[in-house]
Amino acid sequence: MTEVIADQSASAWRSPRFRRVWAAGAVAGLGSEIGELAVPVLALVTLGASALQLSLVRTALFLPYLLLTLWLGVVVDRRRRRPLMVAADLGRGALLLSVGALSVLGRLSVPMLIIAAALLGSLTVLYMLAEFSFVPLVVEQNQLIDANARVTATQSVLGVAGAGAGGLLVQALSAPVALLANAVGYLASGVLLARVRVAEPAPDPARRRSAVREARDGVSVLVRHRVLRALMAEATLWNLGNEIFMIALSVIVLRTFEAGPASLGLLLMAGGVGAFGGSLLSRALTRRFGYGRSLVTAMLVGNSAPLVAVVLSTATATGAVLVLATGFLLSGIGIGIANSQAVSLRQLAVAPELRGRANAGYRLVSWGALSLGSLAGGVVVTTVGAWAAAAAGAGAMALATLPVALSPVRRMRTIEEVTP
Repeated sequence: MTEVIADQSASAWRSPRFRRVWAAGAVAGLGSEIGELAVPVLALVTLGASALQLSLVRTALFLPYLLLTLWLGVVVDRRRRRPLMVAADLGRGALLLSVGALSVLGRLSVPMLIIAAALLGSLTVLYMLAEFSFVPLVVEQNQLIDANARVTATQSVLGVAGAGAGGLLVQALSAPVALLANAVGYLASGVLLARVRVAEPAPDPARRRSAVREARDGVSVLVRHRVLRALMAEATLWNLGNEIFMIALSVIVLRTFEAGPASLGLLLMAGGVGAFGGSLLSRALTRRFGYGRSLVTAMLVGNSAPLVAVVLSTATATGAVLVLATGFLLSGIGIGIANSQAVSLRQLAVAPELRGRANAGYRLVSWGALSLGSLAGGVVVTTVGAWAAAAAGAGAMALATLPVALSPVRRMRTIEEVTP
């Protein structure tokens, strides 16, 4: 009989501050999901970009993750996090309003979209690094797992709603209009975050050292910690493969399927439905089976499903969409289960004063793979074709489970095992 692990997770919903932060993230997330669908349509359909040009847009979006992450991590540990998040949200909203307006006026070009993507990526890096260190400040430690599970579940619901709304907006009104909805979401999030009140003392300037040494401290934590090192390797390989996979899939769906934007929205919705269901199961599975077994099993299912779907896809558009949607659904379930567990482990494995820099080192490697995958995606699609490129990217995603499966993570039972 399977042993039941003691419940280590209290409800984060009891915290009014968390509810406000959650609301801000929900508003921004809905707009972001709509924008996720609008950007490739804007590039491929509105601007007539090639597969290689789309990969350059995606590369510009993710290149700041590679170039700026370490240094912005130092900034996050030297400043209060909430004002940084507010500034990033308002900046992203203003930027997308400008891009949408230029597109409506017929003044937008692919090079301008590439520049805007680089600026948007820079602000997103700042926001996500600050948010990672900010959430533990608004909840108690025993509420953190539940907080991350609620965030994951909300993101999954928004993935469904955003993909559906994005597909309808793009199909009925155009990609620029959908992008303007993304901008409104960011602006509303910034206003909501500005109203959150939390005791966040400013870091002591006397304790500062050189930015290079502080950044190195965060990287050294990751190198020494076997659990964090395994999670970072998994995220890196998955991100690399997923970028190739998604660029290839976007070309397949938008260029060869009659209802391209709607079909792409359906696939993203299927992934969101799965992730929502998985996030609801995460807490119960952790209690029953422990962190290690539930996390590794969830990753195995979530990371392998896209490859199986590509291999089984039929020659007809309808059959391919149904098979791929099933793959996205199963992948979402696995990812939904694993995400809240992995994020909680990463947050609690590092002392609070090092969280920003350690997360920056983690993101430097794992997010840096996004820019490399984006660039590789365009080259691979152009060289071997979209379906072969999709299979190659999905294969890399399937292999991403190995670093975690071969690490001490698989034997973990409780979160206390990773807390310093």
